[in-house]
Amino acid sequence: MINDLLGAAAVVGERVRLDVLRQLVDLPADEFLAAVDAQVRSGALVLAPESGEAWFATEAVRREAEAALPLVTRADLYCRAAHALDDVHHWSAAVAVTTDPAKRARLQLRLARAAVRSGDLKTAHEATTAAVAHARTSQDLELLAEAAVTLEPIGQSTWDGDIHQWCTEALAGGRSVRLLARQSQAATYLGRTAEALATSEEALREAPTDIEALTARQLATSGPDDVDELTDAADRMIDLGTSTGRAEVELRGRLWRVDALWYAGDLSAIAAETARLDSCAARLDEPHGRWHVLMTRTSLALARADFDDAEALLDEALHGFRQIGHPAAHGAEIATKMLLGHHRGHTAELIAQDAWRFGTDVRWDLGARLLRAFVLADAGRLHEAAAAYRRCGGPDSWPRMRAAELLLEAIAARVATAVGATGDVRRLRAALDRRRGRYVVGGAGGTNFLGPVELSLGICAAALEDWDAAVADLTEAGRMCRAVGAPGFAVEAACLLAEVYERAGDPARARALAAETLPLARTLGMTPWVERLKPSRLSRREDEVARLVADGMSNREIATALVISERTAQNHVQHILTKLGFVNRAQIAAWMSRQ
Repeated sequence: MINDLLGAAAVVGERVRLDVLRQLVDLPADEFLAAVDAQVRSGALVLAPESGEAWFATEAVRREAEAALPLVTRADLYCRAAHALDDVHHWSAAVAVTTDPAKRARLQLRLARAAVRSGDLKTAHEATTAAVAHARTSQDLELLAEAAVTLEPIGQSTWDGDIHQWCTEALAGGRSVRLLARQSQAATYLGRTAEALATSEEALREAPTDIEALTARQLATSGPDDVDELTDAADRMIDLGTSTGRAEVELRGRLWRVDALWYAGDLSAIAAETARLDSCAARLDEPHGRWHVLMTRTSLALARADFDDAEALLDEALHGFRQIGHPAAHGAEIATKMLLGHHRGHTAELIAQDAWRFGTDVRWDLGARLLRAFVLADAGRLHEAAAAYRRCGGPDSWPRMRAAELLLEAIAARVATAVGATGDVRRLRAALDRRRGRYVVGGAGGTNFLGPVELSLGICAAALEDWDAAVADLTEAGRMCRAVGAPGFAVEAACLLAEVYERAGDPARARALAAETLPLARTLGMTPWVERLKPSRLSRREDEVARLVADGMSNREIATALVISERTAQNHVQHILTKLGFVNRAQIAAWMSRQ
């Protein structure tokens, strides 16, 4: 029993709650109050009964009281304080004064968990790594297994790779559901899809209601073809969270339900679920829950074309995650700003190469190149977009990332159509066709909404000059957007449909639809789309062809320059003549010089 009250208070810090101090000294209530009263009368402590706190009269008194403690007593008090307060400072202090290597390793795991809760990821990783090192040296497989499941994958290659390796080593000493589940989670983040599917299935089969097994399966099955399984996992997780009163478990389940709702485009249900997410995050009072709430609201505002709200919500979310140095912050910022710029116009910051540098994590390479190509194509910089797209390799060579698959396919389809990669357009159209009725999002919490699949299919059909299919798909896309309350994407679908009518030889219908859509585009502040909807406005591709005509190029030369067929180049020139009311190429050249 430790009765040195002043020393115990010194270990806690400058201020100490009386309930915590009593836990440390382990005295009956009357003896404890008498001891506190004695220290107050001596002038060492100051008491505030209304707040239940005491503090040292001076820092010098505190340091003297701490220094007077024997090392063994001080180490024991730090461990007691760490258990009582469960914060990074006291766990770090307990680790520092503990001389027994095995005990220190287990304290390091407690420190890691506290550091994760506070958002100190660097300390969490360092502490777990140190515990693993001791487990390896001492061949303590039980400690290694505990360390392997201490951290969760976060989408950073070094962190996730370490977790996967630790689980692999621990599993060699005996299989467990927790280890299988955590290894599967890390495998998903590392792009090892087949392994993640197999190990998550094994874990869930052994423990159908285990939280970690459910989490592993959710991560492995977060694609557009997994909606039913994802919804079932969400329901089970929410039931577990509500029945046990664990807000962090309920939060996970509600995030999974939101993922499933995004694929269905049910924005109203997502809004209702976000309120429940907020309730869970408030009970947790830690940065990760708040991040998920804010990013879900950001994506919802973008989908509803509430662009100013989306910017404000994104700034609030990023402020919190940057404070804890979370590696997901930069990727989320760029992806969200990309979608915002798609409808409002891209900033110079996003067009610049520097914005797309994601450090040494190679998993971002494909996404960074493809998304930047999308931004460049949106901004009319088609030569640069084509170069960035070619650096991605062919779609058949891309790694299959289940949660991001649909989003990457839809973005790639748009880029391929813009840069004239006709073969890729056909392949991507076929891949997208089996996802009709879904909405384009990135799963597993990455809610990057890009409208219905039919919108991307209509773009592909138009690029292949399959006019009937383009009209049908774009018309259906507009209907779907209006039905779910996504007016920005409804404007986009209408604008693209008007351009299809123009190219298919129905300029009157094109002008009528453009005139009907233009007021809404202006109201929403969709500047690039306003320009495309204005009368006699050339499309980006037509503008590029017109410039080449002005440079004196023939149709064959234009086709070679833009990597399109000669017939497509000829069609573009004819559309330009029709749209501008001209009869020859010289008039195009003169008009371009005036522009």
